[in-house]
Amino acid sequence: MRLVEYPEHYASDGNPSLYLACSGTGRPGWQNNVITLLDSAGFTGTVLNPQPGTGTGTPFGWQEHNLRRFSAVLLWRPQGAQQVRDFQQRFLHRSRTALVVGCDLDDRAQRFIRAELLGTIPRLAVASGLAATVRAALDHLNAQSTTRP
Repeated sequence: MRLVEYPEHYASDGNPSLYLACSGTGRPGWQNNVITLLDSAGFTGTVLNPQPGTGTGTPFGWQEHNLRRFSAVLLWRPQGAQQVRDFQQRFLHRSRTALVVGCDLDDRAQRFIRAELLGTIPRLAVASGLAATVRAALDHLNAQSTTRP
């Protein structure tokens, strides 16, 4: 597995790539947990972390430059359906980049947001918990790689 962290330059190597996005309300260290889960699953692609270490900083230019080049985006702990729609429209419109969304069901507000997402964006799969979100991302990336010519 290759790890690219902000502000490091990302150059695609043809392998699947997964961008770690969060609403800003994520639990500290969630990115490290995702990386550990991906490594344990044998993921051989690239993981792109916009907030290494402490999770501080706003790498908006880095994110905007690269988002359409990723295989998938893992969006953890969204703030609501409008944020997901805005994210899809602004960054993923007309791209092949998939969006994998996960809600933290240990958080009461996230349980409500998950219900909102399921009710307002019916085609969007929303995983429950971080491990399930990582599994959904891996399933998508594996399906993507098997459909390539």
